[in-house]
Amino acid sequence: MEKKGIRLKAIASVLFILYLVLLVWIILFKLQFSLSDMDHRRSINLIPFYYSTAVGEQFHMKEVRDNVLIFIPFGIFLSILAFKLKLRSKILILLGTSFALEVMQYVLAVGGTDITDIITNVSGGVVGVILYSLLLKMLKDKQRVDIIILVIAVIVTVLFLGLIAFLIFAN
Repeated sequence: MEKKGIRLKAIASVLFILYLVLLVWIILFKLQFSLSDMDHRRSINLIPFYYSTAVGEQFHMKEVRDNVLIFIPFGIFLSILAFKLKLRSKILILLGTSFALEVMQYVLAVGGTDITDIITNVSGGVVGVILYSLLLKMLKDKQRVDIIILVIAVIVTVLFLGLIAFLIFAN
């Protein structure tokens, strides 16, 4: 692999690690800066897309959308870093990661473990894989696609880290 390709993989790896830290913070710690602010509960829902009537349907649709959106970058990073993996293997990685996060929610008593979350997380990851594939078909140059995605990812990461710093120091 040429030097530029190695640098792109290194940048992608660092950004993926930052993304995974963010993913854990969002899913397990619900964007909280203090563990005492978290809702400590343990529940399991094994019926897909089943919600009690205690919370409105609008909330659940937002949660489904958010779960899909938060995993799209996972699929994109997976496509960059493990380009040669078959779709089936990528889906298994997405499934394993989502399942592990849901189990950790239960073990740590930091939220509801829900089969719907696993389904929507994996769906989001698959959307990311498909988006990467479509961009690759349009541009026909993997290195160019990777550069475009990584430039966008660096910009979003810097903006997000700036927002976090602002929130921490504004308190």
